Amino acid sequence: MLQNHPYSDFIHKVAKPARYLGGEYNSVVKDFNSVDVTMCLAFPDLYDIGMSHLGTKILYNILCKNEKILVERAFTPWLDLEKELRERDLPLLSLETHKRFIDFDVVGFSLQYELTFTNILTMLDLSGIPFRSKDRNLDFPLLIAGGPSATHPEAIADFIDVFLLGDAEEKLPELLLKYAELKEANLNKTEILVELSKIGGLYIPALYETEISDFGFEIVTNPKFEGVPEKPQRVILEDINRFPFPDDSPVAAAEAIFDRMSVEIARGCTEGCRFCQAGMIYRPVRERDPNQIVDTLVSAIKKGGYDEASLTTLSTADYSCISPLIKKVNEKLRPEKVSLSVASLRAYGLTEDVLDEISSVKNSGLTFAPEAGTQRMRDVINKNISEADILKTAENVFSRGWQRVKLYFMIGLPTEEKEDIAGIAKMGIQMRDIAYKYHKKGRVNINVSTSSHVPKPHTPFQWCAMDSIETIVEKQRFLKDLCRYNKLDFKYHNPKTSYLECIVGRGDRRISEVIEKAWEKGARFDGWDSELKFDAWLEALEEVGLDYDIFLGTIPVDTQLPWDHLDMQLEEKFLKTEYKRSMKDKLSPPCGKPVGAQVHHTNLEDAENDNKILVCYHCGVTCDMDFMRQERKDFLTEMGSFTKEDLKPSFEKTAFKSAQERYNSGLAPHDFKQGEPVKYRLGFAKKGVFAMQGHLDLIRTIPRIFKRAEIELFYSEGFSPKPQMSFSSALSLGVEGLQEFMDISLLHEIPVDEFFRKLSAVAPEGFELLSVTRVPKGEKGISKVIKVLDYILRVDNSIEKDLFQEKINNFLDLETLDIEIERKGKVKKVDARKVVREIEILNENEIPSDLILGQKGGFFVKISINNIESRAKPYEIIEAILGEEINYEPTKMARIGNWTLVDGNLQPISEVVN
Repeated sequence: MLQNHPYSDFIHKVAKPARYLGGEYNSVVKDFNSVDVTMCLAFPDLYDIGMSHLGTKILYNILCKNEKILVERAFTPWLDLEKELRERDLPLLSLETHKRFIDFDVVGFSLQYELTFTNILTMLDLSGIPFRSKDRNLDFPLLIAGGPSATHPEAIADFIDVFLLGDAEEKLPELLLKYAELKEANLNKTEILVELSKIGGLYIPALYETEISDFGFEIVTNPKFEGVPEKPQRVILEDINRFPFPDDSPVAAAEAIFDRMSVEIARGCTEGCRFCQAGMIYRPVRERDPNQIVDTLVSAIKKGGYDEASLTTLSTADYSCISPLIKKVNEKLRPEKVSLSVASLRAYGLTEDVLDEISSVKNSGLTFAPEAGTQRMRDVINKNISEADILKTAENVFSRGWQRVKLYFMIGLPTEEKEDIAGIAKMGIQMRDIAYKYHKKGRVNINVSTSSHVPKPHTPFQWCAMDSIETIVEKQRFLKDLCRYNKLDFKYHNPKTSYLECIVGRGDRRISEVIEKAWEKGARFDGWDSELKFDAWLEALEEVGLDYDIFLGTIPVDTQLPWDHLDMQLEEKFLKTEYKRSMKDKLSPPCGKPVGAQVHHTNLEDAENDNKILVCYHCGVTCDMDFMRQERKDFLTEMGSFTKEDLKPSFEKTAFKSAQERYNSGLAPHDFKQGEPVKYRLGFAKKGVFAMQGHLDLIRTIPRIFKRAEIELFYSEGFSPKPQMSFSSALSLGVEGLQEFMDISLLHEIPVDEFFRKLSAVAPEGFELLSVTRVPKGEKGISKVIKVLDYILRVDNSIEKDLFQEKINNFLDLETLDIEIERKGKVKKVDARKVVREIEILNENEIPSDLILGQKGGFFVKISINNIESRAKPYEIIEAILGEEINYEPTKMARIGNWTLVDGNLQPISEVVN
């Protein structure tokens, strides 16, 4: 319960307090005393971002299902909560049971981005844990880390005890249980680390020597102890289908950046883009079984209540049976009014069948990544796409109703010239002109977005120089002018963040001191433009006295690199060959596909007839080409895609192919067969952690509860179908409501007892269903029915209760009392006496016992307010009566009732339609 949470007294003061309180639907709580080992999954960024991270969902699910392991979650607090915690000397807590980091055996960080490293220090400092591994004994948790940035981790090697390299599904549980076993054996920390290193897939920095190379890097040389691997090797999970994607992950309490049910459909990539680290370190390509994907999505929609689903991988269009998969998913999701988005699309491989499927639901926009503006530059980076491919896709997209397209490019690529930059604008112009053939000019939006190339470890471009900040700014300015002149939207990244990303990403172990000093100078959330303290980083670099130009400039290919001691199962020869080919503008075809093919065959007939060998570069990763070929055929068979005829759209073909075309022709975009709505009025309570969700979160959450309960809602028939529902007036964040109401329309009539049974089984903590009433057709909506609102406030002021009662009596004797209130930055006058119906002081025994405000002492005021358009808030009226401020806080107030009036008399809302 919220009142038992250590943050309950102040959490309402911070933005989105629901980020920090837990209690999400589907979260798992275990007993610390019932397991062998405990772990906190720590994501070094905001809850909103971390709750969208697929890797965290996968690992949380696996660990929760292991009876020997307890896992909880924590995220970096935003600056406002960090400030509150420091002022109160309180620690950062986990979500599930509000434990400190120091209470866990292991804390594991997900390293997705180099500029989150200062956030790791924030989380450790708020937990009272020393930063450096050498300063932590076994009284502190073991700090481990994984993720893409763990493949080049020297910048934080002094902070982390153990890095897990590669896929963690099997290795992480093994690591946790082995650590618990070794701790029980009474070994010291060094002995434990040596034994852990022997299980494979782990890099433990404290076990290795380092030295300064002739080039100037601090490099890792030899193990310090016998039995420690000379070159820790990345773990590759050969069959990802052994670990189905979770269908029961916690549902975010505060809106996540990708607030939908996303499923990883494959791991790895065939394309071999030379700038892309993920395409190198996640080799080989491993695909999930399409039936497993469909089953997961359908199950997850029911368990989570989502109204949007997403298929995602590094390159979705390169999933071998993407067309039949999308068709099958749409067949399942369309009746549930769940829209499907497809992430990471390339500007080729989008067959007309795929586009027809995607456009059958709301098609608000598509995103493509040509990456470079000229063919020469695309050949340099190994982007297997031609201008003709891009323009053909544009025709297919805009002709199907899309009006908005976002194009992603990179600037600062190796060998880049001015004409390559101009080519970016040219491509945007070509896309725009094609769009104008199908849409009015005012409705077309072409967004050109650029990021700055950062040379990444374990890629063919790892030896390349990073453009200077001045050069990037000059290129951005040039491109911005071209886009503005041609009416293209243009967005770009802050070059300073890219600059730091390169220093940290290609940095050696000496960078840890820089990170710590930058953190001490206030560096937090460095990837956020609004928070970047670039000067703090420059000062830190200067104080350490490090020549950081070596991390930014060109590196000779024969130089030992700060990450060369880690085996990604990539041959150095392969990377060097690709690097040399890039310098000669030579393209390398995608691996794992038939020679000459850009995309996979989407039906069995074509796949059987293609006997060309699959491309392989012998990059170092072992691939079974015969197995890959047969698996793709098996997947096409599973999806029923035998010939091209089987790829016809899953929806009934009409004269209009897409929702957009129906809309443009004056019809409802979606042909829902719903019948007449059945309207109900529900009374409910919004308490505890649920009260810490805002009104928009409530609007987002309620349909999910109904979908989980398998109660079908009635939807609007516009372009973006929405459940038909309305609420009593919005509660301020943190204010509990003991008797709130909503009107909601269903497809079918539901017995009252079934309402209670179904909703109560799937409701989040703090939501309680109180009443259900059928609303006849034509009855007024809830917002027009409510006439009086009852509140209770706790007043802490030193004023005597008797004196306050006297002031209340004087107020009630008045005919008018004009007060000034501020709304949206404007001051307006309101007649407070007209607003107030009744006001009285209550005894403590008259306060509902489950209210947080009822546990704090002081004296309590009940105030009944007329629900009129211009009304003051309860605390504003109390302050007007007292003639002084009352130090109002939302948790000191609750709304205890909503009433209607019949012949001037109060009547319960639940009885008004009986």
